[in-house]
Amino acid sequence: MRIRLHTSTRLGSLILLAAGLTLGSVSRTQDFVASSDVISGGSQLVVPLFKSRVLRLDTPAARISVGSPDIADILILRATQLYVLGQDLGTTNVLLWDSEDRLIGAVNVEVTHDLESLKEKLFELLPNEPIEVYAAQRSIVLAGEVSSIISMNAAMLIADTYLAQVATAVDAQQFEQESQSGGEDQTAGEIINLMQVGGVQQVILEIVIAEINRAELRRLNAQFNSFHLSGDWNYGGVNGGAHFPDADVGPVFGSIAPWGPAIDAFAPADMVIGNQGLFASFLDADSLFNLALDVAKTNGLSKILAEPTLTTLTGKQAYFNSGGQIAVRTSNGFGDVNTVFKDFGVSVRFTPIVLGSGLINLTIEAEVLEIVNRDPEALEFGQRKVSSTVELREGQTMALAGLIDSRLQSSIEKFPGLGSIPVLGALFRSQAYRAGETELVIMATPHLAKPIAPENIRLPTDGFVNPGDAEFYLLGRLEGRASGASPGRSAAGTSEATFGHQLD
Repeated sequence: MRIRLHTSTRLGSLILLAAGLTLGSVSRTQDFVASSDVISGGSQLVVPLFKSRVLRLDTPAARISVGSPDIADILILRATQLYVLGQDLGTTNVLLWDSEDRLIGAVNVEVTHDLESLKEKLFELLPNEPIEVYAAQRSIVLAGEVSSIISMNAAMLIADTYLAQVATAVDAQQFEQESQSGGEDQTAGEIINLMQVGGVQQVILEIVIAEINRAELRRLNAQFNSFHLSGDWNYGGVNGGAHFPDADVGPVFGSIAPWGPAIDAFAPADMVIGNQGLFASFLDADSLFNLALDVAKTNGLSKILAEPTLTTLTGKQAYFNSGGQIAVRTSNGFGDVNTVFKDFGVSVRFTPIVLGSGLINLTIEAEVLEIVNRDPEALEFGQRKVSSTVELREGQTMALAGLIDSRLQSSIEKFPGLGSIPVLGALFRSQAYRAGETELVIMATPHLAKPIAPENIRLPTDGFVNPGDAEFYLLGRLEGRASGASPGRSAAGTSEATFGHQLD
Protein backbone atom coordinates (compact mmCIF):
# COMPACT_ATOMS: atom_id res chain seq x y z
CA MET A 1 0.00 0.00 0.00
CA ARG A 2 1.32 3.41 -0.97
CA ILE A 3 0.46 6.86 0.34
CA ARG A 4 0.51 9.60 -2.29
CA LEU A 5 2.04 12.91 -1.13
CA HIS A 6 1.77 15.68 -3.69
CA THR A 7 4.49 18.26 -4.13
CA SER A 8 3.88 21.93 -4.65
CA THR A 9 4.67 21.73 -8.37
CA ARG A 10 2.21 18.86 -9.00
CA LEU A 11 -0.39 20.54 -6.77
CA GLY A 12 -0.06 23.73 -8.78
CA SER A 13 -0.79 21.88 -12.00
CA LEU A 14 -3.79 20.17 -10.47
CA ILE A 15 -5.15 23.48 -9.22
CA LEU A 16 -4.96 24.79 -12.78
CA LEU A 17 -6.84 21.73 -13.98
CA ALA A 18 -9.49 22.18 -11.32
CA ALA A 19 -9.89 25.82 -12.33
CA GLY A 20 -10.79 24.67 -15.86
CA LEU A 21 -7.62 25.81 -17.63
CA THR A 22 -6.65 23.76 -20.67
CA LEU A 23 -3.09 22.49 -20.81
CA GLY A 24 -1.30 21.23 -23.94
CA SER A 25 -1.77 17.57 -24.72
CA VAL A 26 1.62 16.30 -23.54
CA SER A 27 0.62 12.66 -23.10
CA ARG A 28 -2.43 10.45 -22.93
CA THR A 29 -2.70 10.88 -19.15
CA GLN A 30 -3.63 14.52 -19.62
CA ASP A 31 -6.87 13.70 -21.46
CA PHE A 32 -8.84 15.36 -18.65
CA VAL A 33 -12.61 15.31 -18.34
CA ALA A 34 -13.88 17.42 -15.47
CA SER A 35 -16.67 16.09 -13.27
CA SER A 36 -18.06 16.90 -9.88
CA ASP A 37 -19.59 13.72 -8.49
CA VAL A 38 -20.13 13.54 -4.74
CA ILE A 39 -18.91 10.34 -3.11
CA SER A 40 -18.75 9.04 0.43
CA GLY A 41 -17.01 6.24 2.21
CA GLY A 42 -17.97 2.83 0.79
CA SER A 43 -18.87 4.19 -2.67
CA GLN A 44 -18.13 2.45 -5.97
CA LEU A 45 -16.35 4.54 -8.61
CA VAL A 46 -15.95 3.60 -12.29
CA VAL A 47 -13.30 5.46 -14.32
CA PRO A 48 -12.62 4.96 -18.07
CA LEU A 49 -9.09 3.96 -19.01
CA PHE A 50 -6.75 6.94 -19.65
CA LYS A 51 -9.44 9.41 -18.52
CA SER A 52 -9.68 11.41 -15.30
CA ARG A 53 -12.39 12.66 -12.99
CA VAL A 54 -12.65 15.22 -10.19
CA LEU A 55 -14.75 14.03 -7.25
CA ARG A 56 -16.21 15.88 -4.27
CA LEU A 57 -16.13 14.30 -0.83
CA ASP A 58 -18.97 14.73 1.64
CA THR A 59 -16.38 14.71 4.46
CA PRO A 60 -13.05 16.59 4.28
CA ALA A 61 -10.05 14.29 3.96
CA ALA A 62 -6.51 15.12 4.96
CA ARG A 63 -4.73 11.96 3.82
CA ILE A 64 -5.35 9.09 1.37
CA SER A 65 -3.82 5.72 0.57
CA VAL A 66 -4.20 3.97 -2.84
CA GLY A 67 -4.15 0.19 -2.95
CA SER A 68 -2.62 -0.08 -6.46
CA PRO A 69 -1.26 3.19 -7.88
CA ASP A 70 -0.54 1.41 -11.18
CA ILE A 71 -4.27 1.04 -11.81
CA ALA A 72 -5.47 4.46 -10.64
CA ASP A 73 -3.59 7.65 -9.80
CA ILE A 74 -5.56 9.43 -7.04
CA LEU A 75 -4.56 12.78 -5.53
CA ILE A 76 -6.10 15.30 -3.16
CA LEU A 77 -6.85 18.65 -4.81
CA ARG A 78 -8.57 20.06 -1.77
CA ALA A 79 -9.91 18.67 1.44
CA THR A 80 -13.17 17.82 -0.33
CA GLN A 81 -11.88 17.12 -3.87
CA LEU A 82 -10.09 14.11 -5.34
CA TYR A 83 -8.43 13.78 -8.76
CA VAL A 84 -8.68 10.24 -10.20
CA LEU A 85 -6.86 9.06 -13.37
CA GLY A 86 -7.38 5.58 -14.83
CA GLN A 87 -3.97 4.16 -15.76
CA ASP A 88 -4.60 0.46 -16.27
CA LEU A 89 -7.52 -1.95 -16.40
CA GLY A 90 -8.43 -3.44 -13.06
CA THR A 91 -9.81 -2.65 -9.62
CA THR A 92 -8.31 -1.01 -6.53
CA ASN A 93 -9.45 1.05 -3.55
CA VAL A 94 -8.52 4.25 -1.72
CA LEU A 95 -8.66 4.82 2.04
CA LEU A 96 -9.52 8.29 3.46
CA TRP A 97 -8.37 9.82 6.76
CA ASP A 98 -9.40 13.13 8.32
CA SER A 99 -7.15 15.73 9.95
CA GLU A 100 -7.25 13.83 13.25
CA ASP A 101 -5.91 10.72 11.50
CA ARG A 102 -9.21 8.87 11.73
CA LEU A 103 -10.33 6.54 8.93
CA ILE A 104 -13.44 8.12 7.49
CA GLY A 105 -14.11 5.77 4.60
CA ALA A 106 -12.94 3.62 1.67
CA VAL A 107 -13.82 4.04 -2.01
CA ASN A 108 -13.67 1.12 -4.48
CA VAL A 109 -12.30 2.16 -7.87
CA GLU A 110 -12.71 0.18 -11.11
CA VAL A 111 -10.87 1.20 -14.28
CA THR A 112 -12.66 -0.13 -17.36
CA HIS A 113 -12.52 0.28 -21.11
CA ASP A 114 -13.84 3.51 -22.51
CA LEU A 115 -17.11 1.92 -23.57
CA GLU A 116 -18.76 5.21 -24.50
CA SER A 117 -16.27 5.94 -27.25
CA LEU A 118 -16.63 2.37 -28.56
CA LYS A 119 -20.43 2.65 -28.49
CA GLU A 120 -20.28 5.92 -30.40
CA LYS A 121 -18.06 4.39 -33.06
CA LEU A 122 -20.34 1.35 -33.43
CA PHE A 123 -23.41 3.58 -33.72
CA GLU A 124 -21.66 5.79 -36.26
CA LEU A 125 -20.65 2.91 -38.54
CA LEU A 126 -23.58 0.54 -37.84
CA PRO A 127 -26.50 2.84 -37.01
CA ASN A 128 -29.19 0.22 -37.63
CA GLU A 129 -27.68 -2.50 -35.45
CA PRO A 130 -28.72 -2.55 -31.74
CA ILE A 131 -25.37 -3.75 -30.44
CA GLU A 132 -24.85 -3.81 -26.67
CA VAL A 133 -21.37 -3.30 -25.20
CA TYR A 134 -20.26 -4.45 -21.75
CA ALA A 135 -16.98 -4.65 -19.88
CA ALA A 136 -15.82 -7.91 -18.29
CA GLN A 137 -12.50 -7.32 -16.53
CA ARG A 138 -10.03 -6.77 -19.37
CA SER A 139 -12.37 -8.11 -22.06
CA ILE A 140 -15.21 -6.46 -23.97
CA VAL A 141 -18.54 -8.22 -24.45
CA LEU A 142 -20.63 -7.54 -27.56
CA ALA A 143 -24.26 -8.68 -27.39
CA GLY A 144 -27.54 -8.10 -29.18
CA GLU A 145 -29.19 -9.24 -32.39
CA VAL A 146 -27.72 -8.10 -35.70
CA SER A 147 -29.23 -8.38 -39.14
CA SER A 148 -26.42 -10.25 -40.92
CA ILE A 149 -23.07 -11.95 -40.65
CA ILE A 150 -21.46 -8.93 -42.31
CA SER A 151 -22.66 -6.62 -39.53
CA MET A 152 -21.41 -9.05 -36.90
CA ASN A 153 -17.98 -9.27 -38.50
CA ALA A 154 -17.83 -5.47 -38.84
CA ALA A 155 -18.65 -4.99 -35.15
CA MET A 156 -15.98 -7.51 -34.18
CA LEU A 157 -13.44 -5.73 -36.38
CA ILE A 158 -14.25 -2.33 -34.83
CA ALA A 159 -13.87 -3.76 -31.32
CA ASP A 160 -10.60 -5.47 -32.26
CA THR A 161 -9.27 -2.16 -33.60
CA TYR A 162 -10.20 -0.46 -30.34
CA LEU A 163 -8.40 -3.10 -28.30
CA ALA A 164 -5.34 -2.78 -30.53
CA GLN A 165 -5.22 0.96 -29.83
CA VAL A 166 -5.53 0.32 -26.10
CA ALA A 167 -2.70 -2.22 -26.23
CA THR A 168 -0.35 0.22 -27.95
CA ALA A 169 -1.26 2.94 -25.46
CA VAL A 170 -0.37 0.87 -22.40
CA ASP A 171 2.93 1.97 -20.94
CA ALA A 172 5.64 -0.53 -22.05
CA GLN A 173 7.73 0.34 -19.04
CA GLN A 174 4.91 -0.70 -16.76
CA PHE A 175 4.79 -4.17 -18.33
CA GLU A 176 8.54 -4.45 -18.11
CA GLN A 177 8.40 -3.71 -14.40
CA GLU A 178 5.67 -6.28 -13.93
CA SER A 179 7.62 -8.94 -15.78
CA GLN A 180 10.74 -8.19 -13.77
CA SER A 181 8.77 -8.43 -10.55
CA GLY A 182 7.24 -11.72 -11.61
CA GLY A 183 3.77 -10.28 -12.03
CA GLU A 184 1.21 -11.54 -14.50
CA ASP A 185 1.52 -10.29 -18.04
CA GLN A 186 -1.25 -7.74 -18.59
CA THR A 187 -2.90 -7.44 -21.97
CA ALA A 188 -5.74 -5.39 -23.37
CA GLY A 189 -8.10 -8.40 -23.18
CA GLU A 190 -10.22 -9.99 -25.89
CA ILE A 191 -13.58 -9.66 -27.58
CA ILE A 192 -16.35 -11.94 -26.32
CA ASN A 193 -18.97 -12.35 -29.04
CA LEU A 194 -22.49 -12.92 -27.73
CA MET A 195 -24.18 -11.41 -30.78
CA GLN A 196 -26.79 -13.37 -32.69
CA VAL A 197 -27.82 -13.06 -36.31
CA GLY A 198 -31.55 -12.49 -36.62
CA GLY A 199 -33.92 -13.16 -39.48
CA VAL A 200 -34.27 -16.22 -41.68
CA GLN A 201 -31.04 -18.20 -41.62
CA GLN A 202 -32.07 -21.35 -43.49
CA VAL A 203 -31.13 -21.53 -47.14
CA ILE A 204 -32.64 -23.78 -49.81
CA LEU A 205 -30.44 -24.27 -52.86
CA GLU A 206 -31.85 -25.56 -56.12
CA ILE A 207 -29.24 -26.97 -58.50
CA VAL A 208 -30.01 -27.83 -62.13
CA ILE A 209 -27.50 -30.00 -63.99
CA ALA A 210 -28.52 -30.47 -67.63
CA GLU A 211 -26.43 -32.33 -70.19
CA ILE A 212 -27.15 -33.70 -73.65
CA ASN A 213 -24.73 -35.89 -75.56
CA ARG A 214 -25.03 -36.69 -79.27
CA ALA A 215 -22.85 -39.32 -80.96
CA GLU A 216 -22.55 -40.61 -84.52
CA LEU A 217 -20.61 -43.62 -85.76
CA ARG A 218 -20.06 -44.80 -89.34
CA ARG A 219 -17.93 -47.87 -89.99
CA LEU A 220 -16.96 -49.91 -93.06
CA ASN A 221 -14.70 -52.87 -92.42
CA ALA A 222 -14.05 -55.28 -95.31
CA GLN A 223 -12.49 -58.62 -94.36
CA PHE A 224 -11.68 -61.39 -96.79
CA ASN A 225 -9.25 -64.24 -97.25
CA SER A 226 -8.52 -66.34 -100.33
CA PHE A 227 -6.42 -69.48 -100.64
CA HIS A 228 -5.77 -71.51 -103.84
CA LEU A 229 -3.79 -74.68 -104.53
CA SER A 230 -2.25 -75.04 -107.99
CA GLY A 231 0.37 -77.73 -108.47
CA ASP A 232 3.49 -76.68 -106.62
CA TRP A 233 2.10 -73.19 -105.92
CA ASN A 234 -0.09 -72.02 -103.06
CA TYR A 235 -1.28 -68.43 -103.21
CA GLY A 236 -4.01 -66.16 -101.96
CA GLY A 237 -4.79 -62.84 -100.32
CA VAL A 238 -6.05 -61.59 -97.00
CA ASN A 239 -7.58 -58.42 -95.54
CA GLY A 240 -8.22 -58.72 -91.86
CA GLY A 241 -5.27 -60.79 -90.68
CA ALA A 242 -3.91 -64.32 -90.92
CA HIS A 243 -0.96 -66.32 -89.67
CA PHE A 244 1.16 -69.05 -91.25
CA PRO A 245 2.33 -71.76 -88.84
CA ASP A 246 5.13 -74.02 -90.01
CA ALA A 247 4.21 -77.47 -91.29
CA ASP A 248 6.06 -80.62 -90.29
CA VAL A 249 9.80 -80.14 -90.52
CA GLY A 250 11.66 -82.61 -92.78
CA PRO A 251 14.45 -82.83 -95.37
CA VAL A 252 13.70 -80.67 -98.37
CA PHE A 253 16.32 -81.81 -100.91
CA GLY A 254 17.31 -85.31 -99.76
CA SER A 255 19.14 -86.47 -96.70
CA ILE A 256 22.13 -84.19 -97.13
CA ALA A 257 20.03 -81.02 -97.45
CA PRO A 258 19.42 -78.70 -94.52
CA TRP A 259 16.31 -79.17 -92.45
CA GLY A 260 13.51 -76.60 -92.65
CA PRO A 261 9.80 -76.06 -93.28
CA ALA A 262 8.55 -77.90 -96.30
CA ILE A 263 5.42 -75.77 -96.71
CA ASP A 264 3.55 -73.05 -94.76
CA ALA A 265 0.02 -73.79 -93.72
CA PHE A 266 -2.64 -71.05 -93.93
CA ALA A 267 -4.72 -70.07 -90.86
CA PRO A 268 -6.93 -67.01 -91.44
CA ALA A 269 -8.01 -64.85 -88.54
CA ASP A 270 -11.58 -64.99 -87.31
CA MET A 271 -13.92 -62.69 -89.14
CA VAL A 272 -16.18 -60.68 -86.86
CA ILE A 273 -19.24 -58.63 -87.73
CA GLY A 274 -20.08 -56.39 -84.79
CA ASN A 275 -23.71 -55.52 -85.47
CA GLN A 276 -24.76 -55.34 -89.12
CA GLY A 277 -22.98 -56.61 -92.25
CA LEU A 278 -22.79 -59.04 -95.16
CA PHE A 279 -20.79 -62.22 -95.65
CA ALA A 280 -20.09 -64.78 -98.39
CA SER A 281 -18.02 -67.94 -98.71
CA PHE A 282 -16.80 -70.14 -101.61
CA LEU A 283 -15.13 -73.52 -101.33
CA ASP A 284 -14.12 -76.16 -103.89
CA ALA A 285 -11.36 -78.74 -104.16
CA ASP A 286 -8.58 -76.24 -104.80
CA SER A 287 -9.89 -72.84 -103.62
CA LEU A 288 -11.22 -71.17 -100.49
CA PHE A 289 -12.68 -67.67 -100.40
CA ASN A 290 -14.37 -65.89 -97.46
CA LEU A 291 -15.77 -62.35 -97.43
CA ALA A 292 -17.27 -60.37 -94.53
CA LEU A 293 -18.42 -56.75 -94.71
CA ASP A 294 -18.90 -55.08 -91.33
CA VAL A 295 -20.96 -51.98 -92.12
CA ALA A 296 -22.57 -49.86 -89.43
CA LYS A 297 -24.09 -46.44 -88.96
CA THR A 298 -25.03 -45.53 -85.40
CA ASN A 299 -26.62 -42.40 -83.97
CA GLY A 300 -26.74 -42.02 -80.19
CA LEU A 301 -28.41 -39.52 -77.88
CA SER A 302 -28.17 -39.34 -74.11
CA LYS A 303 -29.54 -36.83 -71.64
CA ILE A 304 -28.77 -36.13 -67.98
CA LEU A 305 -31.09 -33.89 -66.01
CA ALA A 306 -30.57 -33.67 -62.24
CA GLU A 307 -32.33 -31.16 -60.00
CA PRO A 308 -31.13 -31.74 -56.42
CA THR A 309 -32.46 -29.46 -53.67
CA LEU A 310 -30.58 -28.97 -50.39
CA THR A 311 -31.43 -27.09 -47.20
CA THR A 312 -28.98 -25.97 -44.53
CA LEU A 313 -28.27 -23.20 -42.03
CA THR A 314 -26.10 -20.24 -42.87
CA GLY A 315 -22.43 -21.06 -42.47
CA LYS A 316 -23.08 -24.84 -42.44
CA GLN A 317 -22.16 -27.21 -45.24
CA ALA A 318 -24.72 -29.46 -46.94
CA TYR A 319 -23.99 -32.52 -49.12
CA PHE A 320 -26.16 -34.46 -51.54
CA ASN A 321 -25.37 -37.51 -53.67
CA SER A 322 -27.63 -39.35 -56.09
CA GLY A 323 -26.03 -42.39 -57.63
CA GLY A 324 -24.21 -45.24 -55.97
CA GLN A 325 -20.88 -46.78 -55.15
CA ILE A 326 -18.66 -49.11 -57.14
CA ALA A 327 -15.90 -51.32 -55.79
CA VAL A 328 -12.45 -50.45 -57.08
CA ARG A 329 -9.58 -52.86 -56.49
CA THR A 330 -6.12 -51.48 -55.86
CA SER A 331 -2.85 -53.27 -55.24
CA ASN A 332 0.47 -52.27 -53.78
CA GLY A 333 3.96 -53.35 -54.72
CA PHE A 334 3.77 -56.41 -52.45
CA GLY A 335 0.84 -58.00 -54.23
CA ASP A 336 -1.76 -57.08 -51.62
CA VAL A 337 -5.15 -56.25 -53.12
CA ASN A 338 -7.44 -53.77 -51.41
CA THR A 339 -10.99 -52.83 -52.27
CA VAL A 340 -12.24 -49.27 -51.93
CA PHE A 341 -15.64 -47.88 -52.81
CA LYS A 342 -15.95 -44.86 -55.07
CA ASP A 343 -19.07 -42.72 -55.35
CA PHE A 344 -20.57 -42.06 -58.76
CA GLY A 345 -23.59 -40.14 -59.93
CA VAL A 346 -24.57 -36.54 -59.19
CA SER A 347 -23.18 -34.93 -56.03
CA VAL A 348 -23.55 -31.38 -54.72
CA ARG A 349 -21.80 -29.74 -51.78
CA PHE A 350 -22.49 -26.12 -50.80
CA THR A 351 -22.05 -23.67 -47.91
CA PRO A 352 -24.32 -20.58 -47.76
CA ILE A 353 -23.77 -17.37 -45.80
CA VAL A 354 -26.70 -14.97 -45.48
CA LEU A 355 -25.42 -11.44 -45.99
CA GLY A 356 -27.11 -8.09 -45.60
CA SER A 357 -29.67 -6.61 -48.01
CA GLY A 358 -30.94 -10.03 -49.09
CA LEU A 359 -27.63 -11.23 -50.55
CA ILE A 360 -26.56 -14.85 -50.12
CA ASN A 361 -22.94 -15.93 -50.50
CA LEU A 362 -22.66 -19.45 -51.93
CA THR A 363 -19.65 -21.74 -52.11
CA ILE A 364 -20.72 -24.59 -54.40
CA GLU A 365 -19.12 -27.80 -55.61
CA ALA A 366 -21.11 -29.84 -58.14
CA GLU A 367 -19.93 -33.03 -59.82
CA VAL A 368 -21.27 -35.56 -62.31
CA LEU A 369 -19.31 -38.82 -62.28
CA GLU A 370 -20.34 -41.69 -64.55
CA ILE A 371 -18.83 -45.07 -65.34
CA VAL A 372 -17.51 -45.27 -68.89
CA ASN A 373 -15.77 -48.65 -68.75
CA ARG A 374 -16.81 -51.29 -66.22
CA ASP A 375 -13.83 -53.56 -66.83
CA PRO A 376 -12.62 -54.47 -63.29
CA GLU A 377 -9.03 -54.35 -64.45
CA ALA A 378 -9.33 -50.88 -66.00
CA LEU A 379 -12.26 -48.91 -64.62
CA GLU A 380 -12.83 -45.66 -66.46
CA PHE A 381 -14.94 -42.73 -65.27
CA GLY A 382 -16.26 -39.66 -67.03
CA GLN A 383 -16.28 -36.58 -64.82
CA ARG A 384 -17.76 -33.09 -65.02
CA LYS A 385 -17.02 -30.91 -62.01
CA VAL A 386 -17.42 -27.26 -61.03
CA SER A 387 -16.31 -25.35 -57.93
CA SER A 388 -17.37 -21.72 -57.56
CA THR A 389 -18.19 -18.95 -55.08
CA VAL A 390 -20.92 -16.48 -56.04
CA GLU A 391 -23.26 -13.94 -54.44
CA LEU A 392 -26.93 -13.92 -55.38
CA ARG A 393 -30.10 -12.38 -54.11
CA GLU A 394 -32.91 -14.62 -53.02
CA GLY A 395 -34.63 -16.23 -55.98
CA GLN A 396 -32.01 -15.23 -58.54
CA THR A 397 -30.47 -17.83 -60.83
CA MET A 398 -26.91 -17.92 -62.10
CA ALA A 399 -25.20 -20.32 -64.47
CA LEU A 400 -22.17 -21.63 -62.62
CA ALA A 401 -20.63 -23.52 -65.52
CA GLY A 402 -21.23 -24.31 -69.18
CA LEU A 403 -19.54 -26.64 -71.63
CA ILE A 404 -19.79 -27.21 -75.37
CA ASP A 405 -17.58 -30.10 -76.45
CA SER A 406 -17.31 -31.26 -80.08
CA ARG A 407 -15.17 -34.25 -81.03
CA LEU A 408 -14.35 -35.77 -84.43
CA GLN A 409 -12.27 -38.86 -85.13
CA SER A 410 -11.65 -40.50 -88.51
CA SER A 411 -9.36 -43.40 -89.40
CA ILE A 412 -8.66 -45.54 -92.49
CA GLU A 413 -6.57 -48.66 -93.09
CA LYS A 414 -6.03 -49.87 -96.67
CA PHE A 415 -3.87 -51.98 -98.93
CA PRO A 416 -1.46 -49.69 -100.80
CA GLY A 417 -2.64 -49.08 -104.33
CA LEU A 418 -5.55 -51.51 -104.32
CA GLY A 419 -7.31 -49.66 -101.52
CA SER A 420 -7.48 -46.51 -103.66
CA ILE A 421 -9.34 -48.12 -106.58
CA PRO A 422 -12.85 -46.70 -106.88
CA VAL A 423 -15.67 -49.01 -105.77
CA LEU A 424 -13.64 -52.24 -105.69
CA GLY A 425 -11.06 -50.55 -103.47
CA ALA A 426 -13.54 -50.78 -100.57
CA LEU A 427 -12.68 -54.47 -100.33
CA PHE A 428 -9.10 -53.59 -99.56
CA ARG A 429 -9.63 -50.98 -96.86
CA SER A 430 -11.29 -50.44 -93.47
CA GLN A 431 -12.46 -47.02 -92.33
CA ALA A 432 -14.29 -45.52 -89.37
CA TYR A 433 -15.78 -42.12 -88.57
CA ARG A 434 -16.77 -40.98 -85.09
CA ALA A 435 -18.30 -37.65 -84.09
CA GLY A 436 -19.68 -36.46 -80.77
CA GLU A 437 -21.14 -33.29 -79.28
CA THR A 438 -21.75 -32.52 -75.62
CA GLU A 439 -23.58 -29.56 -74.11
CA LEU A 440 -23.59 -29.06 -70.34
CA VAL A 441 -24.91 -26.30 -68.08
CA ILE A 442 -25.06 -26.06 -64.28
CA MET A 443 -27.33 -23.45 -62.65
CA ALA A 444 -28.02 -22.52 -59.01
CA THR A 445 -30.93 -20.71 -57.34
CA PRO A 446 -30.91 -19.91 -53.58
CA HIS A 447 -33.98 -19.22 -51.43
CA LEU A 448 -34.45 -18.16 -47.83
CA ALA A 449 -36.74 -20.62 -46.09
CA LYS A 450 -38.45 -21.34 -42.82
CA PRO A 451 -40.23 -24.44 -41.49
CA ILE A 452 -43.98 -24.79 -41.91
CA ALA A 453 -46.64 -26.45 -39.81
CA PRO A 454 -46.85 -30.25 -40.22
CA GLU A 455 -50.53 -30.13 -41.13
CA ASN A 456 -49.72 -27.97 -44.17
CA ILE A 457 -47.25 -30.45 -45.66
CA ARG A 458 -48.28 -32.39 -48.76
CA LEU A 459 -46.19 -35.35 -49.85
CA PRO A 460 -45.80 -36.72 -53.41
CA THR A 461 -47.34 -40.01 -52.24
CA ASP A 462 -50.55 -38.38 -50.98
CA GLY A 463 -52.19 -38.65 -54.40
CA PHE A 464 -51.07 -42.22 -55.12
CA VAL A 465 -53.75 -44.93 -55.23
CA ASN A 466 -52.88 -48.61 -55.42
CA PRO A 467 -54.41 -50.27 -58.50
CA GLY A 468 -57.06 -52.90 -58.06
CA ASP A 469 -56.86 -56.38 -59.56
CA ALA A 470 -58.92 -55.41 -62.60
CA GLU A 471 -56.88 -52.26 -63.20
CA PHE A 472 -53.56 -54.08 -62.81
CA TYR A 473 -54.23 -57.36 -64.67
CA LEU A 474 -56.79 -56.34 -67.26
CA LEU A 475 -55.97 -52.69 -67.95
CA GLY A 476 -52.24 -52.84 -67.21
CA ARG A 477 -52.30 -49.83 -64.91
CA LEU A 478 -49.62 -49.29 -62.28
CA GLU A 479 -51.61 -46.60 -60.49
CA GLY A 480 -55.25 -46.67 -59.62
CA ARG A 481 -57.76 -43.89 -59.98
CA ALA A 482 -59.29 -42.26 -56.94
CA SER A 483 -63.05 -42.16 -56.64
CA GLY A 484 -63.01 -38.40 -56.04
CA ALA A 485 -60.66 -35.50 -56.64
CA SER A 486 -57.55 -36.06 -54.57
CA PRO A 487 -56.22 -32.98 -52.73
CA GLY A 488 -52.85 -31.90 -53.90
CA ARG A 489 -53.25 -33.51 -57.35
CA SER A 490 -54.00 -31.69 -60.57
CA ALA A 491 -56.07 -32.94 -63.46
CA ALA A 492 -52.90 -33.89 -65.30
CA GLY A 493 -51.81 -36.05 -62.39
CA THR A 494 -48.91 -33.86 -61.29
CA SER A 495 -48.46 -32.71 -57.72
CA GLU A 496 -49.37 -29.13 -56.85
CA ALA A 497 -48.46 -29.32 -53.16
CA THR A 498 -45.66 -27.61 -51.27
CA PHE A 499 -42.93 -29.90 -49.96
CA GLY A 500 -40.20 -29.48 -47.33
CA HIS A 501 -39.77 -25.80 -46.52
CA GLN A 502 -41.92 -22.84 -47.40
CA LEU A 503 -40.16 -20.20 -49.49
CA ASP A 504 -40.47 -16.59 -48.40
